[in-house]
Amino acid sequence: MERHQLPEIPDMQASSDAISHNSFCTELYFFYGSLQAPARLMSVLLSDPPLLRPAKLFGYKIMLWGPYPAIVEAEPDKVINGMSYEVQSADHRQLLEFYETNNYKNDTCLIQLEDGTKTVGRTFTWNGDMSMLKEGVFHLKEWQMKENIL
Repeated sequence: MERHQLPEIPDMQASSDAISHNSFCTELYFFYGSLQAPARLMSVLLSDPPLLRPAKLFGYKIMLWGPYPAIVEAEPDKVINGMSYEVQSADHRQLLEFYETNNYKNDTCLIQLEDGTKTVGRTFTWNGDMSMLKEGVFHLKEWQMKENIL
């Protein structure tokens, strides 16, 4: 009796990864720390100079994890000034997540743009032990001078 060869079954996980990677839609991100500096964002994304736009985030406050800023939920009237950036690829999203480490969570948020428009976007919120944070302020200019990034 002749045996029929079964068709090769594709690797479903690889197919799923390829589909999600290829079907990436741009995402607006809100940055409140070192990623507000075009030179730092450029070095993280390994890309051309980024187009950053002033933006605000409501309902969060900045705390410090050592010298690093971290945002946590706060009263609805609390405001953080920062920059927005449109992430263009899944690769760039992964590079940002790698840069932020597991101490930060890639989270959904409501970003207010310079013209007052509010849009759903993403930001990195604190994902670690709250006892590791202290009250404080992140000053971008001071950080740039210390890191020699202008």
